[in-house]
Amino acid sequence: MFKSKLKPPEGREKEKYLLLFILAFVGMMIGFLPAMIRNHGIFMYYGDFNSQQLMFYKHAQQMVKEGNLGWDWGTDLGSGFVSTYSFYLLGSPFFWLTTLFPVGSTVYLMPWLLAIKTGVAGMCAYAYLRRFINNKDCAVIGGLLYAFSGFQTYNIFFNHFHDATAFFPLLLLAFELLVQENKKGAFAIAVAITATISYFFFVSAVVFTVIYFFLRCIEKDFDITLKKFIYLGVEAVIGLAMSCIILLPSVLMVMNNYRVNERMVGLDYILYNDKARIARIFQAFFTLSDMPARVNIFDVDSARWASLAGYLPLFSMCGVIAYMRTRKKRDWLGWSVIVFVIMACVPILNSAFMLFNSSYYARWYYHPILIFALMTAKVLEEDPDQLKKGFLPTAIAGIGFLAVGLLPKYEGKEIVYGKLAQYPELYYIQVGVTVGMIVALCALIYFIPRGKRFTTVAVGMTAVACVVCNSSEVWYGVKQGNDNADYIERAINGGKNIDTAKLDAEFAYGGEDSDFYRIDTSDSVDNWCMFWDLSSMRCFHSCVDPAIMDFYAEIDQQRDVATRMEPEYYPLRSLNSVRYYFDELTDKQRSGETENPKSETVPKLLGFTYIDTMNGFNIYENENYIPMGFAFDYYTDDEAIKDHEKLEKTIMLTKALVLDGNQAAVYSDYIKPYEFSDDELNYHNYINNCSERKAESCYYFRHDTNGFTGKIKLEEPKLVYFSIPYEKGWSAKVNGEEVKVEKVNYGMMAVLVPAGDSEIVFSYSADGQTKGIALTIFGFVALAGYLIYRRFFDKDDKVEKKTSEAKAE
Repeated sequence: MFKSKLKPPEGREKEKYLLLFILAFVGMMIGFLPAMIRNHGIFMYYGDFNSQQLMFYKHAQQMVKEGNLGWDWGTDLGSGFVSTYSFYLLGSPFFWLTTLFPVGSTVYLMPWLLAIKTGVAGMCAYAYLRRFINNKDCAVIGGLLYAFSGFQTYNIFFNHFHDATAFFPLLLLAFELLVQENKKGAFAIAVAITATISYFFFVSAVVFTVIYFFLRCIEKDFDITLKKFIYLGVEAVIGLAMSCIILLPSVLMVMNNYRVNERMVGLDYILYNDKARIARIFQAFFTLSDMPARVNIFDVDSARWASLAGYLPLFSMCGVIAYMRTRKKRDWLGWSVIVFVIMACVPILNSAFMLFNSSYYARWYYHPILIFALMTAKVLEEDPDQLKKGFLPTAIAGIGFLAVGLLPKYEGKEIVYGKLAQYPELYYIQVGVTVGMIVALCALIYFIPRGKRFTTVAVGMTAVACVVCNSSEVWYGVKQGNDNADYIERAINGGKNIDTAKLDAEFAYGGEDSDFYRIDTSDSVDNWCMFWDLSSMRCFHSCVDPAIMDFYAEIDQQRDVATRMEPEYYPLRSLNSVRYYFDELTDKQRSGETENPKSETVPKLLGFTYIDTMNGFNIYENENYIPMGFAFDYYTDDEAIKDHEKLEKTIMLTKALVLDGNQAAVYSDYIKPYEFSDDELNYHNYINNCSERKAESCYYFRHDTNGFTGKIKLEEPKLVYFSIPYEKGWSAKVNGEEVKVEKVNYGMMAVLVPAGDSEIVFSYSADGQTKGIALTIFGFVALAGYLIYRRFFDKDDKVEKKTSEAKAE
């Protein structure tokens, strides 16, 4: 397809997959090793990596190894395990590797897995690039650029993004194989892999592949026919069906998430409200990229976690610009640059990769990055001298963006220079590395002799550049993290420091026969409970059951990416069966510099009293604790709730269930309306409410991944409430008879229970789980049938095969 001035050696030279994997694996590990050595094998980073990724891998590994694939009691108020963790890791083959190791080993495995992902990303990119690149060294360079792009380094913070990027090149490779060589089945398998790994990234991959199809059609030798187009569609559907065991339950849940349905309005379609957004888009490809939560050179606070990064080590945009400038006629690669620049700069087009959601993300950039790597490799293969056409524009752009950090700004009333960057240390790294890359690129273009060894030297320089770019930002990120020794001792290994048996033995406010309760924690310890194997009301997790978000939103509590209820809303703790509150001691308190106020309560958290200090936390027990499963005598409606202040709303929920009009009519014989007066919405009446709920609560409660069983004794029929998110997958029986599960309190569950001693059994099967399994089985059967048909019954395939064999002879 393309002619090359740098022919590979004669003979059958081996492909360089192993070399590329080793370079990528070792290159990534170099960035991790200093932190691993300091932390005795554990790689600690900052932000979401420490407060989500480490816990999620440990928690999910434990769930899988224990066979708990149904309901997850350890994430927020509870969620379906498959749908909750499919976004993060459940569809990833790298995660399933961890199940071969002991529970808790994931904190040691994380850096090794990231290095493996990087190696796989490089190899898959290499496989795709070899479709267009004859020189294997040039393909290796392209693979390294893809595997170590700024996008990849940025998203170590979100390590599960690397699962999607690792295999994405196979989707385009399979596409090419089907169209150009009539290879059967590979595209279906690639679609299945992409959809299984992440439904989020699958959306952007689909959009990109459609655009890619039209771009490829520009080329005359792109051998597409109507029949092949139909086969593309057939294989896409088969692949989609094969992934439904994970995809369908996940999609059914996530479509109820309000964040998915947020849409743009007005000028948001065509203009970014962040005046620096477009400048940041271009800067991300010409300088060492910013980092998550560290928007640096352009002093803005928006889109701090948007994955806006794309820098190619050593080459930057030099190869892309050179390719564009040296082509007399624009081909599909040239048009792809124009198309993706326009899509990145126009909000509505950018949002197409996120199903037109209003939130800004650049998490599709790894798609065009692969194309940019291909263009760079093409220029190197055809004629490295062409890089001269791209060097000067690249150098000017890179230095120009860095110079923005030197612009004047006000500090008070004084104008100062060179202080525009929000993070000076990161700015110095960006300046040093970017300028260093420009100098190295200049040496490669103008001073390295052309010849058989040129591409070997270029591979070496690219590998070193990848290590420098990646490691410099990784080491900076490590410094942004918390006290690693303290974190390892109190978070990762903190469970051994918490004697729950002692706490439960001394618990003074309920002796029910239950194997479940929740805790709550103070700030800055998101998700630590997952290391401790305790269920917590506090949770930092983006993909919990949508009913949780609905519940909090309707009572004016913020719940976007995390559940972090302020202490002043103490009634929510009792409503959600929170038994203990863990209040973290200050550094001075833990070190003994100041006295630990053991006798005090937590400010604003009424009804919690100190009982012990463990693991660097003062632990308080809830005097108004209500066990799981309790009955209500009264109900109220949404209109009554909306008329009150936030705290008053939470008190109201301990007195009356929120029912809609139909529910109120159906259960009018069992529950009465309640008219609230303002003078009763106080702490004293809240205590009485909790006492009443506790008096008619489940005296027995047992839970597992398939549901739960509660036993309760009532004097008359009542609705019994469970602070567990409502899902269509829940079903219930009371005393062996099926009953309807009602969605109450804006998202939780209740069932009608008769008078007397009753057993309540809730069973859980994820919505769409059965259909998903059936569709996956159908997909595999359909793939087998499709391959058999193509192999034995498709006449055109037989003719094409004979023609190919004749040409080969």
